[in-house]
Amino acid sequence: MFEDFNAKIEQAAIVPVVKVSVTEDALSVAKALCSGGIGAIEITFRTTEGEAGFAKIAECIKAVRDAFPDMLVGAGTVINANLAAKAIHAGAQFIVSPGFNPNTVDFCLEKGVPMYPGVCNPSQIEAALEKNLNLLKFFPAEECGGLKMIKALSGPFPTVKFMATGGINEQNAGSYLACPSIAAVGGSWMVKESFIKAKDWQTITRLSEVASKIAKSK
Repeated sequence: MFEDFNAKIEQAAIVPVVKVSVTEDALSVAKALCSGGIGAIEITFRTTEGEAGFAKIAECIKAVRDAFPDMLVGAGTVINANLAAKAIHAGAQFIVSPGFNPNTVDFCLEKGVPMYPGVCNPSQIEAALEKNLNLLKFFPAEECGGLKMIKALSGPFPTVKFMATGGINEQNAGSYLACPSIAAVGGSWMVKESFIKAKDWQTITRLSEVASKIAKSK
């Protein structure tokens, strides 16, 4: 399912995971990523401000989607159908969740929006395959065994590809992307919260340029 969009994710290869709640900052991050050759962004629903915080994040998604039409703009940390609805309404092109929530998955499928639920074991992968999903987020990647675990899972699940997220950085991204079972990696090393708070867009662009070279070597 979602083969065409899955191919776009695989072509992007690196999906920066961004925590941002100020529209101007979101636009600056997206611009810095694009300047560095990165073509995708996952804006996460991570906040301690409740509904007000979620509304700000949704505004960030909408602003980036409108300003950068050629960029793949997704929503991350979508832990329930309510957040999925907010993300889709804001214009998110794809949804990423840390775990496998059947209600969230079903909601996204009903809306026809690409959904990449988090998995880390065979049972969750089987549940995803029941929903005809074969590109899945492997999270938290390094903590769950990294490439060794992914290669082990690829034995019984040869049709599944993974977007590995969690502990991915400039040093190991290339090794992950070299694995045939990896479609893409997600990470925040080039978009650290400290960079955004300091409005250090040049560093984000510089690290994105390095990440882009890693992606192109896939």
